[in-house]
Amino acid sequence: MRHLRVPSRETSLWRDRLASNGWLSKGHGIHNLGDYRGIPLNESAPAEFEGLEIVEIEALSSGPQHWTQRLDSVLFEKFRDLWPMSHDQIGDVLIAKIPEEIEQYGELIGNAMLEQHSSARIVCADNGVKGEFRVRDLTPLATKTNNSTKTKVREHGNEFLIDPSLVYYSPRLATERLDNLEVAKKLSEKLGRKISVCDPYAGAGPALIPLSKMVEHVGTIYASDLNPNAAEFLSMNLPGHFTKCADARKLSPELDECCDLLLVNLPHESIEHLPDLIGLLKRGHEVVIRGWAILPHDSISKAEKQIREHLNSTEILSLEVIPKKSYASNISYVVIEVHLVRS
Repeated sequence: MRHLRVPSRETSLWRDRLASNGWLSKGHGIHNLGDYRGIPLNESAPAEFEGLEIVEIEALSSGPQHWTQRLDSVLFEKFRDLWPMSHDQIGDVLIAKIPEEIEQYGELIGNAMLEQHSSARIVCADNGVKGEFRVRDLTPLATKTNNSTKTKVREHGNEFLIDPSLVYYSPRLATERLDNLEVAKKLSEKLGRKISVCDPYAGAGPALIPLSKMVEHVGTIYASDLNPNAAEFLSMNLPGHFTKCADARKLSPELDECCDLLLVNLPHESIEHLPDLIGLLKRGHEVVIRGWAILPHDSISKAEKQIREHLNSTEILSLEVIPKKSYASNISYVVIEVHLVRS
């Protein structure tokens, strides 16, 4: 069977990349090749990968395909429809919602998940969000070392620190964050210089960290969050850039006209906050707002009208509100992109 030979330290990155493209062979294990690993490819995978070698190796059986196959069969059948079939993985932290009816089997669930997922260190029950900053309420179920939920995340080749029990973070929005890079590159090329970026709702900085690596196109980064725990992670994840614990709606006087690209990621309130954020944008040339919102399908045109009203003191060059994924049966997660000029 064809296997992609990758450096061992990049195994998780390449496994996730292959899986997301539908190129990972399911039901087969990863070969240990010393300083390298051999990841099994399916028939739809490309014939070559630039900079990497494809080798023919006998396929490994990977054992159970899901952690529930590690449970006692009688117990599994008793609660067949209740076992969590999906989970989030944030770094080496696995997070799953555990129905009340099977809470007493939490440790059993945790140990089975740890055995199934070799890259995991701790498994936690997700009890929903809590507090002013809407962070996850996590209960450790099983762990290989300690109960800390602080972890290192790898996203699109970048690494950063996060604690999902202290700071909001969604691995499911990684693709949306990646789209910022192309917008930043095009704006930098249009302006003929490095651009500055501001994210007043930065969390631990997952949207800004890849931008900070674009040294040819991005200069100064301004990052803040109202959550003091998030501000601490920002200082660790974005050394050398401006980071602060601050209320985004009160930031303009301090950072007046600081940025060319403004990120507004507060999905339930992004549009309402726009009037207080305009002052962060530079004047006299094209600047860009990229925001995210959760909207009912039938309210997108109304949202566009609201955005235009909030930005009526500027010259709007273009405005798009683009549904990206379903949030509920009649609600979408949308990306807002506005190109404008402040006079």
